[in-house]
Amino acid sequence: MKNSKRTTKQKTNANPQVSKKTKKENKKTKSNLPVSTEYMERASKMIEKALKEDKKKLKQAESQKAVVNQPSSIKTKMEIEFEAMQKENKAMVLQSESNLILMENLIPNVNGKELLNDELNEIPKLIDPIFHRVGLAALIGSSDTGKSSMLRDLCVSVVTGKKFLNWDVMPIHKRAYYVSTEDDKMAISYLLKKQNSDYGFTPEELEDLVYIFETDNLIKNLERELSQKPADVVVIDAFADVFTGQLYETNRVRAFLNDYSQLAQKYGCLIIFLHHTNKRSDNLEPSKHNALGSQGFEAKMRLMIELKSDNQSVNKKHFCIVKGNYLSHQFKTHSYELQFTENLTFNNLETRTHYDLLTQNKERRETIEYEYDEIMKLKQEGLTHEEIGLRLGVSKAGISRKISRYNKLKALEDSNQK
Repeated sequence: MKNSKRTTKQKTNANPQVSKKTKKENKKTKSNLPVSTEYMERASKMIEKALKEDKKKLKQAESQKAVVNQPSSIKTKMEIEFEAMQKENKAMVLQSESNLILMENLIPNVNGKELLNDELNEIPKLIDPIFHRVGLAALIGSSDTGKSSMLRDLCVSVVTGKKFLNWDVMPIHKRAYYVSTEDDKMAISYLLKKQNSDYGFTPEELEDLVYIFETDNLIKNLERELSQKPADVVVIDAFADVFTGQLYETNRVRAFLNDYSQLAQKYGCLIIFLHHTNKRSDNLEPSKHNALGSQGFEAKMRLMIELKSDNQSVNKKHFCIVKGNYLSHQFKTHSYELQFTENLTFNNLETRTHYDLLTQNKERRETIEYEYDEIMKLKQEGLTHEEIGLRLGVSKAGISRKISRYNKLKALEDSNQK
């Protein structure tokens, strides 16, 4: 027995120097191993240890004549420890991926000296003079105004270089990504062919207009697409379908849009969101506040355009710039009048209408003009405002307001003629 024990001991510690050396080498190289290799070693040791303990338990159970009819209903220590190791490993991998994405998304800092010494003297434009090249923009409007058709039209212009609403397009990559949540592949196929009957482009010329229908992990998918093939513009149609929170939660809306802002800056592209307006906005003047949801949406946009239908003509639309951080005031007071064709394309009529006039329908204009004419006739008879008010059943102040309203209407109409 003694010889047997000694032999076993000698076998275990046959070469203690080599054992120590191996431990030192393992200790030195362990930190340099890839994460997956290190975890495989740990897993192997833990499994081996757990197996030994499980065998020991099994022998004890057999000695006690224990009967185990449903071993799968009880987790062994090996299974518990292995699951714990898997969770730890997964957490570390996710953290590593998160850190990698964070490092990739870093936008370099820049100091004042560099900014003053660069050659930039104006905001670069994708479509001159309206659309800036990099950042966030939005096209808002009520249903059936042609918002999606306009954004498809814009993407075709970016890819082909054709003018958009008679404005020059200056793409770098001539590539566009269109995220469609409301129309599927068959619908887009029909709509694009209908529009192309006006364009006349070959299939090859629209190869770089890419439609995306999968919206799960959209930021990650766009990141992958843009990193492989950069684009000039990304259209998100529609915002409410990709934002899963409440539209009136300002902080969540801003945080959501910040990811897209970072993406636009990183890849030097313009991201345009299609969004809807409040139901009551149809009878209101164009405004950035007409957008559905919280103020957080419009606050993150550098450019906002409201597309409104004309009160008199079904095929007439009004392109209204309601916010433009990089545009002068002259762009934000009058709409650009457009003709909406049967093939879902747009033509710039080269005329503009003051925003105040867009809510003035024909009947209301005729009423304003009729009341003003009646007041002028009575004034020519020598009646005062108070006497005219008594004659027409209106207060003295009411007469003054009717005159002022007419004068404002005429002034606005005159401004459109210039």
